[in-house]
Amino acid sequence: MILQVAKRTWNIRLDREIENKNFGQGGVVISQRRFDLKDYTKTILLFIAAVAFGVAVFFVCAEYSISENSQDTVRATVTRQSEHLRSMMELHYQYLQIVADQIGETDDIISDENMKMIANLHEYTDLELSAIIEPDGTSHYDNGTEKNVAHRSYFQEAMEGKQALSDPLESSVDQETRVVLSVPIKRDEVVVGVLGASYNVTALSRLMFNDTFGGVGYSLIVTQDGEIIAYDGEPSHHKISYGDNFFEFYSDKKIMENISLLDVQKDFNEGKSGLFRMRDAQGKRASEQYLSYVPLGMNNWMICYMLPLSAALQPYRFFTTYEVFFIIGFCILVVILFVCILKKNSQKNRELLKASQMDALTGLYNKKVTEERINEVLLEQPEAMHAFLILDLDRFKKVNDGYGHAAGDAVLREFAGLLRNYFRENDVIGRIGGDEFVVLMKNVDSKDSVRNRAGGLVQKIGELEFSGMPEHITSSIGIAFAPEQGDCYMDLYKAADGALYETKRRGRNGYTVSLQMCELKEEKTE
Repeated sequence: MILQVAKRTWNIRLDREIENKNFGQGGVVISQRRFDLKDYTKTILLFIAAVAFGVAVFFVCAEYSISENSQDTVRATVTRQSEHLRSMMELHYQYLQIVADQIGETDDIISDENMKMIANLHEYTDLELSAIIEPDGTSHYDNGTEKNVAHRSYFQEAMEGKQALSDPLESSVDQETRVVLSVPIKRDEVVVGVLGASYNVTALSRLMFNDTFGGVGYSLIVTQDGEIIAYDGEPSHHKISYGDNFFEFYSDKKIMENISLLDVQKDFNEGKSGLFRMRDAQGKRASEQYLSYVPLGMNNWMICYMLPLSAALQPYRFFTTYEVFFIIGFCILVVILFVCILKKNSQKNRELLKASQMDALTGLYNKKVTEERINEVLLEQPEAMHAFLILDLDRFKKVNDGYGHAAGDAVLREFAGLLRNYFRENDVIGRIGGDEFVVLMKNVDSKDSVRNRAGGLVQKIGELEFSGMPEHITSSIGIAFAPEQGDCYMDLYKAADGALYETKRRGRNGYTVSLQMCELKEEKTE
C-alpha cells in the first residue's frame, strides 16, 4: 500500500513537473514539489499511525490469547495427570484383585505360600506394606506383624465385596502420605478375607508433575474440606505443609478473578473443576500464580496444581519479538502476514483432508480410509501379530424403529466414543457401515490379551446408558489375527465376519475368535 501511494504521488509530481517544464513555469515546479513532499509525509505519517494502531491491537489480542491458551494448558495438564493417577490406582487395584483371586482358591488364606506371595508385591508394583486380613479383622502383614483392623472402614467395605481406599495416613518417619488399597478375597463368590496394601500418594503426586513446566509448580491432593493429603513441588514457591487447611492457607491471597474461595469450596463439594489467578496479599504482579483444581475421582479428593504465571507464559514469550519485527519495517510485516496466510491455508487444507477421512456422525475413520490404514499397517509390519475386530450393535434396527433415528445416532456416537477411549491411540478404529465398526489392535502381545480386551469391551458396552432409552445395548464381536488369518484387510474381514456370525448364532452379546485359517494350516500339515 505504501509503495503504491508513494508511486502514485511520485507519478503525479513527475507529470506536473513535465507539464510545467513544457510551459516554462519553473517556479510552479518548486512550489509543486513542496506540496508533493508535504502530502507524501502526511501519507507516511498516517500509514505509520495506522500500523502502530494495528500493532497495538495485535499485541492486546495476542496477550489475551496467550492468557487463555496458558490457562487451557494448565487445565489440560492437571486433568491429564489426574486421569493418569486414577489409571495408576486402577492398575494396582487390578493387580491386587488378581492376587486376591489366587489366594481365594487356596484352603488357608494365610498359608505360608500366600504370605510369601504378598511379600513379593512390592517388587512388581509401587505397593509397599501388604497384608491378608481374616474375616474377624486380624491382619497378617508381610513383615510378620499382626494387628486387628476390624474397625477400619477400608476393611469393612472390602468385606462387603467392594474395592476400598482408606483415609490418608501420614508417616511420622518420612512425612509421606500413604493410603491402603483393599480388595475382597472370595471363595465361591463368598468373601473370606481381605487383601490390602499401602500406597505412597506423595511419591505418586511427585511423579505426576515432575516433568511439567520444568518442575517449577507444586501439587496438592486435598479433601473436600481442604485437608492436605499430599503435597510436592518446588519449595521456593510454597510454604504449605501437612496440618494446613487449603482454604485457610489461601485466604490472604488476592484472587484476580470474579470468584472467591467460597466459590472454590463449593466446587470442591460438588466435585467440579476450576482455575483462577491469585497474587500475594500485597498484590505484586511478580507473585501471580495459576491455581487449577480437578476432582481426583477417589474418596472425593481434589488434586490442585499451583504454577507461577511467568512459568505458564514462558512458552509464549516469543510473541513479544513480533513488535520489533513490526517496527523494523513494512516489508517484514508483509512477510509475516504472508506466512500466516500460508499457515492458515495449510491448516484449512489439513482440516478439509481430515474431514474427508472421517465419518461425519462418529468422528472415526470412514470405510475407505479404515481399509487403507489397516492395509498400510499390515504392509509395514508383516511379521507382527495384530488383532482385527468387527463389531456391530445387536438388534440396532429396533432402536431406530422404537426411539427414532436421532436416538440411534446418539447411540452410535456414544458407542464410537467408547471405542475411542477403550483402545489405544495408535490402534485403527473405523465405522464401515450403519452399525458396523472395525478395530485393528496393532502389535498385540498374545491372543489371550485380545480376548480379555474383547470381554472387557462387551461388559463396558452393556453398561452404557442413554437418556430416554431404558434398554441397554449389546454388541457382537468377531476376531481374527494377522498374519495367521490374513495379511490384508479383506482376508481379515472375511475371517472376522465369520466369527461375528458365529457370535450372533450363539445368542449375541459376546465375542468369537475365528479359527478358519488355523484349521486350514493344520490340514496342510497333516
